[in-house]
Amino acid sequence: MAFLKGDFEFTGSMGNVTGYKLPGIKDTVIRTKGGASKKKIYKADNFKLTRQNFTEFSGCGKMGGAIRRSMLPMVPMADYNFTPVLNSFSKTIQLLDSESLRGERNIYLSRHKHLLNGFSLNRNIAFESIIRHPLKARIDAHAGKADVQLPELMPGVNLVLNRQAPMFRFVINLGSVADALYTSRGYLIENIEGCCTYSGWYHATQLFSATELSVELNNFSAQPDRTLILSLGIQMGTPITDAVINPLKYGGCAKIIAIG
Repeated sequence: MAFLKGDFEFTGSMGNVTGYKLPGIKDTVIRTKGGASKKKIYKADNFKLTRQNFTEFSGCGKMGGAIRRSMLPMVPMADYNFTPVLNSFSKTIQLLDSESLRGERNIYLSRHKHLLNGFSLNRNIAFESIIRHPLKARIDAHAGKADVQLPELMPGVNLVLNRQAPMFRFVINLGSVADALYTSRGYLIENIEGCCTYSGWYHATQLFSATELSVELNNFSAQPDRTLILSLGIQMGTPITDAVINPLKYGGCAKIIAIG
């Protein structure tokens, strides 16, 4: 590893040299290009393990992306890119398949779905630090519907908002994700579904009365290889007019609260 110092700075490629930055290192790191050719990686016997790793990682990427797409309405409440974390989670599930050959291991989310419960879309603030009261959630896995019972919330007591905006609302989302199975065409995940429900807007200083929010997937058909993912978010907003509230991007927080 070499370091570039002085007034001449660059990142990217220049001829046979690549410059890039690394966390915690002030200077630019440089290296020469090299390594095996693409043809060698895809054909040579000594790169068989590498090819197997590539194939399995593609399945993890598809599963991580499927979980994310099933809960798209919650993304605006995330404060970091959580997709790579879901990919890593998918790899954990994939390694639990002891029946398939390496390079063809399936991702049986339905068998280990409990591991996904409690997944947070936030790093800077915990959902429990805002809603300081136990929540009741129920999933009907046969009907493809769920409900969340929200308790009475008193600002400053069991509702502690971070004052990002004067308004807030609740968002619940129910997603359906199938297992990622290896086939001759690679990893396939079929029929990713998701549906959400928004509460009305509430002022951050007013008492929130207990209520129940429900969500139901359209034309749902229960299958043993499907996992239902129920997530709940609290989204902040700023008023544009008396009747129109603008949701604050990256304002609020969300997490997975139940799995079915």
